[in-house]
Order: sequence, then C-alpha cells, then structure tokens
Amino acid sequence: MSSLLRPVGHLPASVYWFRRGLVLAVVVLLFFLVSRLFSGGGDDASNTAASDPQPNPSGAAPVTTPTTTPTATPSSSPTKKETKKTPPPGDKKCAGSDVKVEVLPANRKIVSGSILNFVVRLDAVSDECKATIDASALTVTVMSGNDLIWTTTHCGKAIPAATLVVAKGKQSATTVGWNGHRSGPGCLPGQPVAKPGTYIVKADFDDKASAAQAFQVV
Repeated sequence: MSSLLRPVGHLPASVYWFRRGLVLAVVVLLFFLVSRLFSGGGDDASNTAASDPQPNPSGAAPVTTPTTTPTATPSSSPTKKETKKTPPPGDKKCAGSDVKVEVLPANRKIVSGSILNFVVRLDAVSDECKATIDASALTVTVMSGNDLIWTTTHCGKAIPAATLVVAKGKQSATTVGWNGHRSGPGCLPGQPVAKPGTYIVKADFDDKASAAQAFQVV
C-alpha cells in the first residue's frame, strides 16, 4: 500500500505520478468508448443516414406513375319502349266509312229476261285502303217500288270475290251480273222474269249505301 502512495525508484516521484495518471486516463477513455458502443448511442448516425432520401444515381427525373380515373360504362342494353305499329296506308282494310259507294247499270234499258251487269265502284274518302269484296261485305239489290225483285243476299255467287285497292284518283270497281229474274232464299232456279217497268238498283258496302240508280225493262 505504501508503494502505491509513495513510488519507489531512481526517478522523481512526479514522473511516476504522471505515468499513473496517464494510464488511468486511458482506462477511463476505453471504458467510455465500450459503454457507448454497447448502449446503442451510435444508432443515431446510422438511422439518420437510412432515413435520408437516396440520390438518383442516373441523374434522371423521378418517374411518376399516372393514375387512371374509372369512368362509368353506359348500359349496353337500354330499355326499349314498345310502340304500337301502325300499318302502312296500303295495308289498311277498308271500312264503310273509308269509301264512297256508287253503282251503275251497264245499260239503262234492257229487254225483259236479259242479263244486266251492274258496276259497283268504290272511291277513297281519305287514305288508301284495301276492300275485300265478297257476299258478306257487298250487297246489290234490284227493286220496283217497294217490291224486292232480286238481291245478292239470296244469290251471293253473283258477287266475284276480289280485293280492291281503293285510293283517290284510282278506279276501283267490280261487276255484279243480274240474270233478269226475280230471286228468293237460296237463289233457286226457275224464278219468273222481271216484267217490263222501271227499276232501281242499290249497292251497300259494309253498311255504306250508294245512291239509287234507275233503269228500264221493256
């Protein structure tokens, strides 16, 4: 113990104390460095370096990725509105209100028992249409005063079945033949001939009547 407090040697005591102080300072410095190493004090520099932005080694401008904004896609199957189709004028079926009916005897004077043809003409009132001609739609009647002489209601075969296109400025007609005799239900043969006198003929299409036309049987 006395050797530590009182250095022994041929050199002065101050030299020994300086050496001891230097050794002690080195020991303290080593202890400080070791404690700093194990306490993680050196992490600040590494963390700071890691958090710094990395320089672009190529010197090029940074690439910006474009963003795409989604757009609404229209529906590929829009709702269809159902509309009622109107047939073309040429395909419209004629009603009585669509036409003007006219009947004309081919001759105004015939011999008793002779055949006489009646021309039934249809004229359009407005739009073009198609008229179905048969015994259910057209009726032709011959009368003498109030006496019913002959009618296609009895003799439907006298009306030829046909379809007429009725339009303004166009002649649309059919011919109905009369055998010059009276008629009865069923259009039985052997009916008496029409006597000489003045007769009138009328036509009716779908409840639309024509004006009466007169002719003579002699």
